[in-house]
Amino acid sequence: MFKLLRYFSIASLVACGSATLFLRHYNQQTTTAQLISASEQKNVEITQVFANSVWPQHKSLLSSTESLSRKDLQNHPQIEDIDDTVRRLIQGTSIAKLKIFDLNGRVVFSTNAKQIGQDKSKYSGFLTARSGETITKLSHKKKFRGVQGLLTEKKLISSYLPLRPQGADSEIEGVIEVYSNVTPLVQQVEDAQQEGLIAVIVIFVGLYGVLVIIVGYAQAVLIRQEKAKQEAEAKLAEESEALARSNEALLRSNKELEQFAYVASHDLQEPLRKIEAFGDRLQTKCRDDLSDRGKDYVDRMQKAAGRMRQLVQNLLAFSRVTSKSQPFTEVDLNEVVGSVLDDLEIRIQETEAQVEVTALPTIDAEPMQIRQLFQNLISNALKFRQPDQPLCITIGGQSVNESTETESLYQISVEDNGIGFEQKYTDRIFRVFQRLHSRNEYDGTGIGLAVCAKIAEHHGGTITAESSPGQGATFFITLPLTQTSMEPQS
Repeated sequence: MFKLLRYFSIASLVACGSATLFLRHYNQQTTTAQLISASEQKNVEITQVFANSVWPQHKSLLSSTESLSRKDLQNHPQIEDIDDTVRRLIQGTSIAKLKIFDLNGRVVFSTNAKQIGQDKSKYSGFLTARSGETITKLSHKKKFRGVQGLLTEKKLISSYLPLRPQGADSEIEGVIEVYSNVTPLVQQVEDAQQEGLIAVIVIFVGLYGVLVIIVGYAQAVLIRQEKAKQEAEAKLAEESEALARSNEALLRSNKELEQFAYVASHDLQEPLRKIEAFGDRLQTKCRDDLSDRGKDYVDRMQKAAGRMRQLVQNLLAFSRVTSKSQPFTEVDLNEVVGSVLDDLEIRIQETEAQVEVTALPTIDAEPMQIRQLFQNLISNALKFRQPDQPLCITIGGQSVNESTETESLYQISVEDNGIGFEQKYTDRIFRVFQRLHSRNEYDGTGIGLAVCAKIAEHHGGTITAESSPGQGATFFITLPLTQTSMEPQS
């Protein structure tokens, strides 16, 4: 059943070999980089010494050789003086060759006299140094003419450096190319790497032996665990199948309940209309024939029928959130709030309320449901106002940081300075038929905020509130700015 030991043996051998090669390559690259950096620093120092001791004395020649032919330049008396000075400077160092270029790319001096007068203006190294940067590289030369004579099979580091006689921030007056013989250093590095590689191999072999023993034991444990796992998976599959059947039954039941609520509410409206119609006739045509008690009965019947009609309409609105939902479209919340405020204009004037609205975004939503949400929240603010102070309603919003790669969220706030409520009732107010006040104090059915909660959920969002008695309430609705699917969530 398990071939862990066999696979481990193959994989670990490959891994150990790959790791060894990687470590060797990494160490080689790191050491080479350090070697190049150190040699470059030495070359910079040589360049600075040259700039301080040689360049000032021979600048007039080295910076203006255009009028001299290549042969005349090679035979110029000052070139011999420069050569003597340079050779004294680099004596006892690893410098193998030094060249000087003017700003036009002409070789105005070289420890290899044959190269004096050559045009190197197209060389990338020269162009890089002339722009103010230093470039250094390590190379292997089979044959190389240096100050020590002909060199064979050598590792050389070459650096192109800008010549700044007046200091690091002064203008560039030329370019120096320096070759350093680092063959002994490279050989030492390679010898150290070879020793390190042998040590790594010995360590890996020891680790491999220990791991083989551990893996052999682990394989035996895994065989036992696999058997237990198969038994657990079989049991889990049975439970998952039962859970899937239960979920399917629950979804079907919820859908049937929503459909029942819609149908029942819709069918209840007809008898209610008749009750209200006959009640109106009794009040208009037969009111004089009724006793005072009869008139009271009719009034109470009409009020009860009105409350029942409002309840049925609210139930219809609650069930329509999912049963009669429409596809999402782009909805300008500013237009929605403006339309709701126009509808509530008379109530706003009667209560002398002040409504402040800040700029709101355009979101993907179902227009009628978003309108219903704002209308319910603003109507509640108008209803639950404090009688002894002017009502102020503030509607605003802001982007929230709780965003994912697939959606950005926007939080809308509806704040008032009304009577408020205790914070412990926050969850309760969003349930159907839940009221915090008696019908004699405030009218209503206890469905409005439940509809708001269902609309928010239907749009993939949330709604909550913060409040305290006598300090007003703030409702927070968090909705996605865009919907991943323009079809409503079921």
